[in-house]
Amino acid sequence: MPDPTEPASRASRDGASPSAARRGRSGRVPVRLTQFLLVALGLVLAVVMTGLGLWQMNVFESQRASTAQARASQQPVIWSGNQQRHSEAGDVYGRRVQVTGSYLKDTQVLVGTSYPLRVVTGLRMTSGEVIPVVRGQVSQVSKVTAPPSGTVTLVGVLLASDAQPTEAQSPSVHMPASILPALRLEVLAQSWPEPMVPGYITLGEDDAARGGMQAATLPLPKTDGGARNRSYALQWWAFAAFALGMSIVFARAAGKNRNGGNARH
Repeated sequence: MPDPTEPASRASRDGASPSAARRGRSGRVPVRLTQFLLVALGLVLAVVMTGLGLWQMNVFESQRASTAQARASQQPVIWSGNQQRHSEAGDVYGRRVQVTGSYLKDTQVLVGTSYPLRVVTGLRMTSGEVIPVVRGQVSQVSKVTAPPSGTVTLVGVLLASDAQPTEAQSPSVHMPASILPALRLEVLAQSWPEPMVPGYITLGEDDAARGGMQAATLPLPKTDGGARNRSYALQWWAFAAFALGMSIVFARAAGKNRNGGNARH
């Protein structure tokens, strides 16, 4: 005759009742689900915060471009007489300056790694100093016009020496050796008369047109246009990494707590 206590005894030997076993099997799903939800929440927060950081960086870039454009649009600084250009140039980089002098036709060079090329001619100012002037640009089929004769008054944006071209900026086609890859003042100083101003000016459309040329593209210098927005962007990205990392930590902790609870049972 079967012993009515046998199932209970077998369950006791197995270490858990049937109801406890069912709870153990069904308890795994909520733990996995909790871990998934924690990681998913962290991922969503990280994506949102990353997007906010990108938005702040876009604001930063926009403000920086606006600042450079606004600086170039200010009233021109008039350079005349015997002023100390070397001490003044750093204060007016990116601004328009007005200069008066006469072109040195034997100093003309072409600059660039591809067409259109910038046409650069030295201008001997009334103060005796020489400043490179980007008179305009020419295409591969257009002709370089001669600079105007006599005394001229010009307005252009003052810029520092161009950066040294990188290997990625090297010309993709063969360029004549007489064409400079960048407007480097130290290179011009080797053959141009002295003293030279530590900068060059790029003429606007009106002055370029009066010289019979198309205005060259103006490479505005990068200015600090919103350090606060840049720091906000970095903070958002740090928060994103923190949120994702903590969600993973919490998910692992939930799994350990569940395993610890099963061991105690």
